[in-house]
Amino acid sequence: MNYYSGLTATGLCAAIVIFQPQIATALTINEVENIAKEITVLIRGGGEPGSGVIIAREGNTYYLLTAGHVVKGINPGDEAYANTYDNEPNRINSIEKLPNLDLAVVQFTSNKNYPVATLANFNARVYKNREYPSSEYAETQNLLQPEDSFILIAGWPAGEGKIVFNPGILYDNEAYAISHTEVSSQGYELVYTNLSHPGMSGGPVLDSQGRLIGIHGRADGKQIDKNDAIVGNYLEETGAIRVKIGFSLGIPINNFLDEAPQEISSILKVENSEPGSISAQEINSWRPPVVTDDQSNPFYWIDQGNQLWRLGRIAEAVANFEKAIALKPDYALPWFAKGFALGFDQQYAAALEACNQAIALQANYYEAWRCKAGALQELQRFDAALVSLNQAIEINRKNSQPENYGDWATKGELLVALQQYSGAIEAFDKAIEIRTSLGLPASVRLTTNRGFVFLAMGEYEQALIEFERAITIDSNYAPAWSNKALAFQKLAKYEESLNCYNQVIELNPQDVNAWNNRGMTLYSMGQYQAALASFNQALQIDPNYQPALNNRDAVMEQN
Repeated sequence: MNYYSGLTATGLCAAIVIFQPQIATALTINEVENIAKEITVLIRGGGEPGSGVIIAREGNTYYLLTAGHVVKGINPGDEAYANTYDNEPNRINSIEKLPNLDLAVVQFTSNKNYPVATLANFNARVYKNREYPSSEYAETQNLLQPEDSFILIAGWPAGEGKIVFNPGILYDNEAYAISHTEVSSQGYELVYTNLSHPGMSGGPVLDSQGRLIGIHGRADGKQIDKNDAIVGNYLEETGAIRVKIGFSLGIPINNFLDEAPQEISSILKVENSEPGSISAQEINSWRPPVVTDDQSNPFYWIDQGNQLWRLGRIAEAVANFEKAIALKPDYALPWFAKGFALGFDQQYAAALEACNQAIALQANYYEAWRCKAGALQELQRFDAALVSLNQAIEINRKNSQPENYGDWATKGELLVALQQYSGAIEAFDKAIEIRTSLGLPASVRLTTNRGFVFLAMGEYEQALIEFERAITIDSNYAPAWSNKALAFQKLAKYEESLNCYNQVIELNPQDVNAWNNRGMTLYSMGQYQAALASFNQALQIDPNYQPALNNRDAVMEQN
């Protein structure tokens, strides 16, 4: 939850986009796949095979980056190999595991000329608009369109014997959306919709330019086999399958850059520009592979729908899930999948209906209760959402599953919406405690949210302490600067408030809310013409932004 403050009771706010000096031109999906093919390797030795990506070269020495768990079974002296795209088995010379992250740098030598990945240190922000009518503050998030957030993952699925490329959408970079917390430990905080398979761990996550933005390693999902009481008979052809309705996770490349071994830091190729948009028409033309060709098998439709929603093709995905439901109406999974996809598409009332049906069929369905809570939250039925979320937390506890900090972070959001501020602090503290126990870095979002609660309670000095902590974690996090500005404004420290709003605008010149709030601060300083100019700038961005219209008219009437 990214609280982003407004100065008017409407709580209206604009999406935040972090602008870079230039935006690069996107490649085609085939061009990105060609890059992935040449830089992705198959790692063999020490257990199940995995994947890796070539990130640097010095002379005949090549350096790979992979997930730490891919090479955990490889000991010094073991025979282990990195197979490059030409199927050359290059013997691994050394492995250096990174502290605090599930990453490892692997070294091999070759006199062949292999391409090396370009790393992208661009930190995409993924926010979503939400208003709480009882508060003057609002949360702001910008859900990027598929063509603006297209990414591709690559790797060598176990047993496939070939590299696989799966497109998807970047969703989140702090892992709030993941169902099971254990998969988000050790730095896994890049969340995306791409479908993944065992063996793809350690493979590259690439942006629309084919630049490395993360290392893939984890995913939500569960194994279903022939012993399943409801659909086991449908698995004669496919055998056991892993159904992954949720998201996949990777470790952001900027986390690696913070911990990269000194000997390769200087030879990495790193770019900071924002990626371009890929063609929506090209995304829509992609056709997914399926686990079975038998259209009488509900998994044919579940699998196809499960891949289509990942590119924002919701109507097609839902139609597939409904065909699975028609074949097996008493099976909870396709109902949950339908609700999940509809919620992803912001069709919250329909998502709620589908998730309720999944719960009616399987009362202890943790993910379905989370889905229901999320839909109710978006529908601003906060009391009911809290009941559903508490039920999910209790099911997780009874199943002896690790606590999910995302659940507690969401609980804090709901308690804020209900103006139960002391409970919200406790929930956010619990989320922070769980993250700390997992060895995760401090969360700028949770720290900002905690500060927001103090702001809403009128404890402005304590709020400022929290916002300073958040900015220390990530100095480019605009919500922390904006809330800090409001805290200063409440304390009548207008010069400090103005400086903070200027920082927000520097991060995002198109932030209409920041321009409006900046105008309010200038008005409080008696700088009426400057305030008017700030309101006009907000209206130049969004001519229908009502708070700025009201504030501009009020200033003009006084003059």
